[in-house]
Amino acid sequence: MARCEAVACLPSAALRDREMPLASSDMTLDRAYPDLFNVEEARLMRELMEPPESNRPRTRVIRAGVELDVSLYLCDGFMGRFSCDRLGRRQFVALQVPGDYVDLPAYLLKKLDYDVDSLGLSISRLTRHDRLQMVGHEFPDLYRKLWRITMIDSAIHRYWIFRVGRLAGKARLANFFCEMFLRLFARGLAQPEGFALPTSQADLAEICGVTPVHVNRLLAELRLDGICTFTNARLDILDLPRLFRVGEHSRGYLFLSDEVEETVRPLIGDNGRRFNT
Repeated sequence: MARCEAVACLPSAALRDREMPLASSDMTLDRAYPDLFNVEEARLMRELMEPPESNRPRTRVIRAGVELDVSLYLCDGFMGRFSCDRLGRRQFVALQVPGDYVDLPAYLLKKLDYDVDSLGLSISRLTRHDRLQMVGHEFPDLYRKLWRITMIDSAIHRYWIFRVGRLAGKARLANFFCEMFLRLFARGLAQPEGFALPTSQADLAEICGVTPVHVNRLLAELRLDGICTFTNARLDILDLPRLFRVGEHSRGYLFLSDEVEETVRPLIGDNGRRFNT
């Protein structure tokens, strides 16, 4: 069990030491949310951000309880949110992908109730809170759009609770893979054949609320069933419709654009639903 005074639970040395190539460092808000932000709004937000910073794999970038006057935008790579119990044992509570504002609620809360670690090599940019306040005064439509993406972030949190509380075994892990495929596909970072996912098996175990031994067995089942394989920080998808069928995934909580919906639907067929109704 990982502990919060250390950085995130380390994967194998080969995975830890590899600096995975970054292909999405120009992930602007209009690329991340093309149905929400236009090019001019994305350019404005980019101009308000500090210069890009690189974060080494498995390093802490935000610590819970520390007062913040900036919010972090993830340009490239992956970051995880973690909460801990009184003994310091951690729980992986969210996975952030390029195009996410990792801690936008800190603008009002001033402190976060979770730690944030860079999972692999990542690139981020900071936005000072006084600049966000200026956006609220001078660009109210843009300000509302920023808060809309925090609402989507909250919806993803709620779905993670549902996944761990209601789905079991192989469905739980497959469901998580379905989510990651859709979130990355919507931003041009995944193909139907697979995508990069720099998590260790220990990370997957925390995400799914099972032991590392159990997640190893679930991965083996998915591989033997011809659905997907997970090796070297990459998920290779062998049968996308079956992945969604096994994962019992409903995607309404992601609030995907209509364009992405139209593209995704024929890829997964009737195996993924927009809402559980």
